[in-house]
Amino acid sequence: MGATSCAIKDMLLPPPAPTVLEEQQLPYKVAIIPFVNKTTNPEAGRIVRKMFYNFFSSLNYLDLEPFVIDDNLKRNNLYQSITAGEAVSATQLGQLLGVDAVIFGEVLDLGKTYALVYADNSAALKAQMVRSDSEQVIWELEHSVRLQEGEVPLSPIGLAAAIVKTAISHQQASHLQAAAELCMQMIATIPNPEGVTEPPPRIQALVHNGSAKLLRPGDRIKVVLIGEKNQIASWSIPPLIKNLPLKEKEPGVYIGAYRIRPKDRLPHGRIIGYLRSKNSAGSQWVDILGPIKIGAPTLLPTVISKDTILNATKSPYLVKDALLVLPGAKLTVMPGTVIWFLKLGLIVRGELQIIGTEAEPVRFASLGDSKWKGIFLDQSHTQNKIQYAQISDAEFGLRASDSTVFLQNCIFQNNVWGIVLEEGTAEISKSLIRTSGKTGIAARKAKLAVKDSVITENNSGGFILENSKVLIEQNNILNNGNWAVKVIDKKGKVQAAKNWWGDEDPELAEIIGQLPIQPVLQKPIEFKIFE
Repeated sequence: MGATSCAIKDMLLPPPAPTVLEEQQLPYKVAIIPFVNKTTNPEAGRIVRKMFYNFFSSLNYLDLEPFVIDDNLKRNNLYQSITAGEAVSATQLGQLLGVDAVIFGEVLDLGKTYALVYADNSAALKAQMVRSDSEQVIWELEHSVRLQEGEVPLSPIGLAAAIVKTAISHQQASHLQAAAELCMQMIATIPNPEGVTEPPPRIQALVHNGSAKLLRPGDRIKVVLIGEKNQIASWSIPPLIKNLPLKEKEPGVYIGAYRIRPKDRLPHGRIIGYLRSKNSAGSQWVDILGPIKIGAPTLLPTVISKDTILNATKSPYLVKDALLVLPGAKLTVMPGTVIWFLKLGLIVRGELQIIGTEAEPVRFASLGDSKWKGIFLDQSHTQNKIQYAQISDAEFGLRASDSTVFLQNCIFQNNVWGIVLEEGTAEISKSLIRTSGKTGIAARKAKLAVKDSVITENNSGGFILENSKVLIEQNNILNNGNWAVKVIDKKGKVQAAKNWWGDEDPELAEIIGQLPIQPVLQKPIEFKIFE
């Protein structure tokens, strides 16, 4: 029965017990503030907050849309402070946003947890509703759910994903399912004021087939919304598409589609679904699958023979085959640039400089249904640099052979192999290497330093090291599949002291081979990276 039975088991457990301190004179207008992300999943704060908002919108409160809140906070230089966990008073936020109460949240878990021979998908959140005028806590709850890995449960999200067909990956569906179960259970404990009119119809899920791809002219985006039956459903991608109708194909299942036109272009859009009754009571659902990208890409040549700069104004770029940087040539990728690969990858025999920023990171990903090959540094002895870049969905996030590379503030996720080094030199700092199909970081006959980084949720293991000189220091290394660090010979020299292993007894952290790990950190390092 697998995941379905576990989901049912979770739902049959006693409901979470919140602390409700005030049920009289409940607030009217509420803002759900950006959640603090205390997980290793860079998307956890965004996903859980939007999921919480989507279920909260069916209650009888007037709630502000997340993007309205975020724009206001950014204009007043508060967004970064809030997401970093710094204290900002409910009174200040209430005055700024014009609301009676705010909801604060800390996401404590969202992702895969390895345990012996199986893996769970789990989610955990600590949240509270605070009145703006008096700073009084109205409701608060810390809650978690865990669903066993396996088939996606027969839930609204699983059903919608099946209808759209490959709309979301199994991993996305599992994470969303855990977040949905968590938020549904928590929202059910919030005191709900009596509505002046009929309650809005409930939405249970919204998915589409436009996530993690570039929608070009002629492509069709398909949207599925699941909610109460016999209602009026529609969807939008502001400002490009407004209130397109969704048809109820089955009871409570609403489907619609749109074909991209030649002049359509939107580098960072979002889908919003609406469900309203015939008496106009309505609710809405903000997409949690990621930004929609629409428009014709800029095609790149197959060979770069002279210094070349790629920038955001002509982004996104598309590489149909392989992109080769010849010796003597330098490829510079400026902040905010997006490069999509159809099937192969980037081969650098000259020099590579990826210089994203926290506000405008550089992104490399696959445009096709299958993995792209990744970035390959081939005997590149220059000072290659990659900073503030996200590299995902590749066979190798980065593979370096007899090359030198410096990585800082990078995200490598959902690759088969995260980073693979052969006979070269690499320094990795302030980076996240997670959810690799195999190993997070592998090195053979290489010189490697890894500091101030997080290596987690990699399916086979965190590190595999052979004949290499390696310094691993001030990192969080936890929750990897079969091992945290594996040294497969004694010819290398590995130092792994001063790390957090996610366990009071680091000897239980699946360390294979001889390497010094003492002293160990008693708590995880503080880690912040772009989303």
